[in-house]
Amino acid sequence: MARIRRAMPSDAEGMAVTVAEGFTAYAEFAPEGWTAPDRLEFALGIAVRLRSPHVRAWVAEDEGEQVGHVTYLPASESRAPIDDPSLAHLEQLFVRPSHFGTGVARRLLALAAGDARDAGFTQMRLATPVAHARARRFYQREGWKPVGDVLTGEPIGLDLQEYRIRLT
Repeated sequence: MARIRRAMPSDAEGMAVTVAEGFTAYAEFAPEGWTAPDRLEFALGIAVRLRSPHVRAWVAEDEGEQVGHVTYLPASESRAPIDDPSLAHLEQLFVRPSHFGTGVARRLLALAAGDARDAGFTQMRLATPVAHARARRFYQREGWKPVGDVLTGEPIGLDLQEYRIRLT
């Protein structure tokens, strides 16, 4: 069973590898010509974000290897800021394909939502690609509801659907 611990800036490269592996699955539904963001760029961005006092992050490890991670922050500090002190933004939830179906994603998601609730947030949002049926089914099974219009194109060049969940 995977062990979950708080993420540190030194985890950024492993987290970027996990994101890159996750993005390989996007080829199944992304439009022709779509390319995933650069892994080095992700690693640098993750390292910077992990140093932010606003970001909360955990990694899951199995036999010493990172197999997943989750990050969240106040929605007001996200890339699509909303000035709502009750709203947290789930920034990343990625699990390596080798650990799909093991419960790691569910555990990471529950940990982030519980931590956000304990920090005083009453709801949480996320955005996932509209065409990513597996992710959408997962979030819906976990109680998340789609809201609002589709967000077109940014930040990863795919149409995104916002989901929200009440934390209380």
